[in-house]
Amino acid sequence: MARARVTRRGFLNLVGRAGGATALYETMAAMGLLPVPTAYAGPPELPHGSGTGTRVVILGAGIAGMTAAYELARAGYRCTILEARERTGGRNWTLRRGDFVEELDSRQRSTFAAGREMYFNPGPARIPQYHQALLGYCRKFGVALEARVNDNRNAFLQSDKAFGGRPVRARQFINDGRGYIAELLAKAVNQHALDEAVTADDRERFLNMVRQFGALDRDFRYKGSPRAGFGEWPGAGDQPGKLLAPLALSEMLRTEFAYFQINWGDLIDFAPTMLQPVGGMDRIARAFERRVHPMLRLGAEVREIRRASEGVRVLYRRRGSGRLHALQADFCIVTLPLSVLGTVAADFSPAYKAAIASASYGKAVKLAFQAKRRFWEEDDGIYGGISWTDQDITQIWYPTGGYHGRTGILLGAFVWTDAIAERFGALKPDERNRLAALSGAKLHASYAEEVEHGISVAWAKVPYNLGAWVHWTQEGRNTAYKTLIEPDGPIYLAGEHMSYVTAWQEGAVLSAQAVVRALAERVRSRKA
Repeated sequence: MARARVTRRGFLNLVGRAGGATALYETMAAMGLLPVPTAYAGPPELPHGSGTGTRVVILGAGIAGMTAAYELARAGYRCTILEARERTGGRNWTLRRGDFVEELDSRQRSTFAAGREMYFNPGPARIPQYHQALLGYCRKFGVALEARVNDNRNAFLQSDKAFGGRPVRARQFINDGRGYIAELLAKAVNQHALDEAVTADDRERFLNMVRQFGALDRDFRYKGSPRAGFGEWPGAGDQPGKLLAPLALSEMLRTEFAYFQINWGDLIDFAPTMLQPVGGMDRIARAFERRVHPMLRLGAEVREIRRASEGVRVLYRRRGSGRLHALQADFCIVTLPLSVLGTVAADFSPAYKAAIASASYGKAVKLAFQAKRRFWEEDDGIYGGISWTDQDITQIWYPTGGYHGRTGILLGAFVWTDAIAERFGALKPDERNRLAALSGAKLHASYAEEVEHGISVAWAKVPYNLGAWVHWTQEGRNTAYKTLIEPDGPIYLAGEHMSYVTAWQEGAVLSAQAVVRALAERVRSRKA
């Protein structure tokens, strides 16, 4: 029987489907298909007063826009931030009791109970500890952080394709998988199939390493391990415990979990320890807002971006008003998503317009429920982390904190694969809730009866976003991206889409800092 050959493109497609844009980027970088960004060098250090007399209009009060305003204002630049919403933060957004979600065709109101832990981050919800640009501002602004349980080996993996559809613990799937890999590798070494790679002197040491990696027995066979868990747990007296029988390798290989989840917790973006602000991700946005508040004009929807002599003239209107207001500046920093910027009348060069139009954005959807009780802790012993399923909801996130409390907020769906997200996002909010509740029952039998007060965000349908994060192809990086990282006259672009750390707040911060440096150097050269 001929074996199916997995092409490089096919492999990358599997990674993207399983892990999303960030996992795909890391894999492509490791394969030498993308450049790897340099180490973080710290925030801009502009001379005090170096921007005096220079006016900058910043479009968008998300993390990128407020980063740029904060750094420029410290050097004396006169900044104005125009934000179409009545709030700051952009995708840095936390929903609590009484908050509203407006999509292009629906409006929802959060009916969560009040409480410190009763919130939902529909945008960014975790911070890798190597994101030092963003964490630097958290440190500087006094934003309290706590560890986020992201990868929990006691959580579930569920697929209709294997194990009769029953959920299995992540620890069993991962450790049985590593055991089988180690056993096969040991066989290859013992059969001298790897003699060119492993010298005779290293052979014994390598086999010992393989045995420890896979928890193999003396004969280099995998027969189960405490790492994978117990069918009968050890206890007191005459209760030594009984190991779980290993999962069948053929069953494991039927699921996409074998391609990605087995290593997911080792990827740098998702490896412990991950962090989150205490009380919600918008604590970061609010910290920025306090420092740039005098520069903010909320409810200001940008309609036109025009050249004016050597500067720029921005026309905007207040929400609910047809009257246009004009704002003149020497420079403009645009942090609007390209999906939104393409709808704004602007005096961009033809190359810029084409590059903006070529960008594609993900259609991610997030949904949250309030739980009537913390059944995942009481019934299944899960404290934080994520369960995975091949149902459309893709993931269930368990809250970090509030342990053994009366209730809590579950992330009941995080969908990022575009085809699924488009299908899921096309549903009315109530229909999303019903589908998510039924799908969750694949992981927790009583799930549909345990959850209530669902609320969701389909980012492709959110005004002023029209997408979750940018999807750059390699061709797009080589063409459109290279065009847009350069200014178009007095106009600069910033945001996660103008970085190699897309889908993360770190990309927004790094991009804004890069633009601040470039703009400041340009002003310095003019004054020299």
